[in-house]
Formats: sequence, C-alpha cells, structure tokens
Amino acid sequence: MADSPHSRSNTPTLAPPMRRPLEEDHAPAVSSPLNPNPDGAARARPRAPPREQREKRETLKKREASANTRGNTPNPKSSKQEGPSAQSPMRYSIPEPRATDYDAPKEGLLQSHEPNPIFTPDGQFELMKPVDHAWNKKGYRYTHCVADPHFRHKQFYRQSDSAPHGPRMSHEDADKSFHFDKDTATIVTNEKGWRMGRGNVAAREGRLYYEVKILKGIPAGDGPVEQVDARTGNVVPGPHIRMGWARREAPLDGPVGFDGYGYGVTDSRFEATHRSRPSKLYRPLPKSAKSKHMKARPPHNKPMPVEYIMDQNIREGDVIGLEIQLPSLSLHRKVVEGIYNPAVDLGDGFDAQPVVRDAYNVDKPLDIIRDRIPVPYKGNFYFEQLDYQTTKAMEAYSDRGPLPKIHPSPNHEEVGVRSLPHSHIKVFRNGKEVGIAYENILAFLPPASAPSTQAGARAGFDDGMVGYFPAVSAFNGGMAQVNFGPNLWCPPDEILKQKEQDTEMFGNSTNEHQIPEGRKLRPVGDRYKEQIAEDIVWDIIDEVDFFVQDGGWEYKGETLDHSVGKSTPKARGFANPDENVGVEVGRRY
Repeated sequence: MADSPHSRSNTPTLAPPMRRPLEEDHAPAVSSPLNPNPDGAARARPRAPPREQREKRETLKKREASANTRGNTPNPKSSKQEGPSAQSPMRYSIPEPRATDYDAPKEGLLQSHEPNPIFTPDGQFELMKPVDHAWNKKGYRYTHCVADPHFRHKQFYRQSDSAPHGPRMSHEDADKSFHFDKDTATIVTNEKGWRMGRGNVAAREGRLYYEVKILKGIPAGDGPVEQVDARTGNVVPGPHIRMGWARREAPLDGPVGFDGYGYGVTDSRFEATHRSRPSKLYRPLPKSAKSKHMKARPPHNKPMPVEYIMDQNIREGDVIGLEIQLPSLSLHRKVVEGIYNPAVDLGDGFDAQPVVRDAYNVDKPLDIIRDRIPVPYKGNFYFEQLDYQTTKAMEAYSDRGPLPKIHPSPNHEEVGVRSLPHSHIKVFRNGKEVGIAYENILAFLPPASAPSTQAGARAGFDDGMVGYFPAVSAFNGGMAQVNFGPNLWCPPDEILKQKEQDTEMFGNSTNEHQIPEGRKLRPVGDRYKEQIAEDIVWDIIDEVDFFVQDGGWEYKGETLDHSVGKSTPKARGFANPDENVGVEVGRRY
C-alpha cells in the first residue's frame, strides 16, 4: 500500500499549543452547597497585603566615593524630629588680653578748631573735632568693646560704650569734619560742604520722636534765605541744616536724603527730600473734601485729597520734631521673606498675638548674629565688623535717570525695594504737627540690607543695629542741637497726654483702654535704654553659645586652639586688609 502524502497540518511544530481562553469567572451556572453564590461580582475577593516600602540605599560605589560611609549608614534614630539649630557667630584666632586691656575704655580726644575755635551762638559751648577715633569707613563698622574676665569663652571681650554716655550723636558714625560739644555730643556743626552724622540709637519698630533746634542756619525773621554780596551782586551761600532718618548704608559725605537709604527735610522751602528729589509736605484731608491737590496714598495707592505745605522756611531758633512709625518686626519679616499678604495682614502687627507652637519657641527663633573681631586702635579696643553695603536694586532705585522707574511696594520682586505698610515720617514745628513727609518707608531687615560678601561677610543676618537712625546734615557752618529726650523742648500733645495716662495707670492692674507699646509715641532716649539691655543680653547669649561649643562643664580651663593667636589683629579699615586680620576658626550650625 502506497504511503499517503504527509499533511503540513500534521507536522509537529516547536511552538506550544495554544490554550483555550478561560472565562472571566470560574463560577458554575447553578448554585450548590459548596458554592451558594455563583455571582462572581458579588463575591468579595481577598486583597493581597500591601507591599512594604523598601528603604532606598546608595550603592557601595557611591558610598565609597563620598568618603563618608559612616554618615551614609542608616540611623534608626533619624526618624526623631529635632528642632532646627540656630546659627552661631564666627570665632577668630586672637591672643588673650593683657592686664591693661581690662581697664575701662579711655575717653575720646577732642581737638579745638584751628586757627579760630568754634562756639555756639551764645558762647557757652565750644565745638571740637574728635581725633584718634575709629570712624566707620571702607565698609567696616566699629563699636567700643572692653575685656571682661567673665566672658572667657567669648574671647574675653564684650560690647561697651564711650563717654558721654547716653543718647547722642555718634562720634564713630559721623563724617570726619564734624565738630561736637564735649559734654553731651548733641551739638554738631560742619564748615565744609554737605556732611552727615547719625545718632547712636536705631529705630526698628514702633513710633519714635526726636527734636532738632537750628542754632545757625537761615536767619530768623522774614529776610532772604541767601545773602547777596553788595559789591559783586553774587549770591553768597549761607549755613544750612537738614535733618531726618537714615540707614547705615547712607553715605556720610552727603546730605540726608541723598540716596534711597535716607529721608530728609530741608530748611530751605521746608521740603522733604529722598533720592535727592524734593517733594512737598502734606496734610491728609477727608475723602469728601474738595482740594485741588490729589496724592496717591496707601493702602491702595489711590488719589486722595491733600493740602500741601508751601512757602515756608526753617529758620534759626525753630525746633523741628521728626516722628518715624514702623510696623512690628514680625510683620517686617513677612515683607522681606515674601510672605506678606495684604488681605490677611491687615494691621501693623502690634495687635496680633504670636502663635507659640512650643514652650521654647524653637520653630523660628529671633536670632541676632554679630560677626565681629576685637581690634586695638589708638589705645582702645573696638569690635570690627563688615557693614551693610549698597545693593544693585537700591542703586537702580536711586538713579535719577528717567527710565526705568521703580515703584516700591510690600510685594516687590526685589527685596531691596520693598516698602513697609503702616509706616510714615511726620514733621513737627515748635510742637505743632505740620504734615507727613513720607509714607511706605523702605524695609531694612536682611536680606533687604546686605553686607559685602566679596569681603567675606555672611549675608542674611541681623546684628541688632540695623534700622533707621536720627541723622543731621550741616553745610557751610550750619549748626544744630538734637534732643533725644526725655525732657523735650516742644513735646507734641500726644506725648504729654501719654505721660498723664501712664501716671494715672501706675499701680493699676486693669488692662482696659491700654495702648500697645508699639503704638505709643516715645522719645528716642527710651529706645536707648532698651538697646543697652539688648546688647547685654546678646553678649551673654554668645558667651553661653561658645561655652557649649568648648565642652560645657567639661571645660577644664585649658587654653584652646581658637583662643591663642600669634599677634593682635589690626583694624582692616585703617591697615592693609591682607595683613594680620585674624583667622576664622569655626562656626556652629
């Protein structure tokens, strides 16, 4: 029998046979005792337990490359949340003080004007020029300090002050051509062009007030502002005075209000000046009042009726009062941190009660960092630190060019030109309110104020003395006297009423109708006392911080590496900055 040809269908193949697809549910069509519910959708199928999250670890090659295998080892205690640690000031390599360094600071030397001494118009006080002082210059700021054996871990030095003690004009924070009276340092003059000096008290929040009396300036009466030479017919410039508030970045070789860091008031025409641009003082009027002058005013910058102050001059014998109002530091920080919301942050920050998350307030502590090194100069010791410098945003804001125009606001993209809500500067004359000079003052807390990072400064730290200082500028022999309180010459009615209320409420435990401290109008001298207390507190905090770094109670008094130096560092503002300036030896995070 012949073989039948083989069919390709019967030829075996390498691929496995296809299985018959199963039905979606393996349930019988009829229920049974073993399967009473044949409906598959109604049956709840048990779910598999969730897979545990696997901890992601770096490979051995990465751990070897990092050269820190111990740090990359998983730590079972890392899950415990710890509070953020605070920054610590820098420490420098300096020698131990000598026995004479523990003496009180020496009084500064004052030199009479040559060839003719300068006296006040009444002849009672002589004005002299400070010599051998550490003036703030070249981007450095100097503060008096003294050695104290109780501050061993703080490298033996703590902050001090020089005579005359009290609120006054600062010898170190004034132009070299300024002359002061010896007893109080409240009378100033200058024979050159515009020069400026700042006080030794900083306004950081609340309302502060001080007075300036014109001793030599525009002559009293209704005469002309400038004198005319009878022979040549040319105008002879006379003495002038400007007063206001200025930050530490404002230059000393110009008038207050020269750039964006100062707000000044001129004696001629009685105008406000900021960025060297004059503007009129004004009184706000009710919304329904009819006025030919309209001005954009906060909070919505809508035109509002105002009355401008015109055709006035500040003359000799006038007492000019300057009030500055600043919001609370908590609201100020919201502005500089970019989290200010005008729809939520309605007030000035003095009514809101702080929300304390824990008893130690470690979520965001208020910290003051002062990176400074003690240096000797002319028989005294000074703390030297890098001062705040002009920023590019402020330079563009102070530019007198027509474009681009920068309009400060609390939510401006540039932190340097953000303004503070609920802030203004008012002007008084002989105790009577004249009007408002400025509103929406620029913010000053870091990072709005920034030091020179190229010189080695750490940015973003508040040293406790950043703010607006009372400032007086003199021109061509102009002479003025400041009064920081408490006994004012022409106190406003508000201060007099507040003193009466404080006297009546003394000893009364009721809190009804009490004004928050941040809204009380106070003399600058009251702030001076608080400033001294803050300096003492932060010196103690720095000493405790360094005490912990040195081992705490385990410290046996041995000389550590960071407390031994080869030689005494020199003041960089007065010597070669690359020669023996001290070496940073550590910082704590």
